[in-house]
Amino acid sequence: MGLMLCKALLVNSDAHDLREAASGFFLHDLGKVNIRAEVINKQGRLTDDEMFHMRTHPVKGYKLLEKAGEMTDEAKVIILQHHERFDGSGYPKQLKGDEIHILAQICSITDVFDALMSGRSYKKGLSSFDTLQFMKTKMAGEFDKDLFAAFVQVLH
Repeated sequence: MGLMLCKALLVNSDAHDLREAASGFFLHDLGKVNIRAEVINKQGRLTDDEMFHMRTHPVKGYKLLEKAGEMTDEAKVIILQHHERFDGSGYPKQLKGDEIHILAQICSITDVFDALMSGRSYKKGLSSFDTLQFMKTKMAGEFDKDLFAAFVQVLH
């Protein structure tokens, strides 16, 4: 989905390498390899301490790739920023608006869409329509409205 959105938005741009974008999208949760298994596999909601630990995964993923000397800066920034939110409510740095790389914003939208549609031990997954409705109403401001509108069009 992320690549479909990239192709729709960046079709005439040479500024971004779609192969690197695809790598960043695929590896966006790489840092979860350094999250305790009992937190990753927990049935039910996480405690505040567990959530704090889980929220370290973007930085951990970024550092893994930095240490390995692999991937471009653009792919690494997707991994680092994929939980940032347009309104500044995300993590790890509470970046706002255009401070968040466009490919990380695309990853964020598609990651949230996938997470809401996927069932969890503590909730059923939503339909694609209900997911988009939830993102539009309950998460208003968390995504760039033009990027979100383009995402809806791509899914249409």
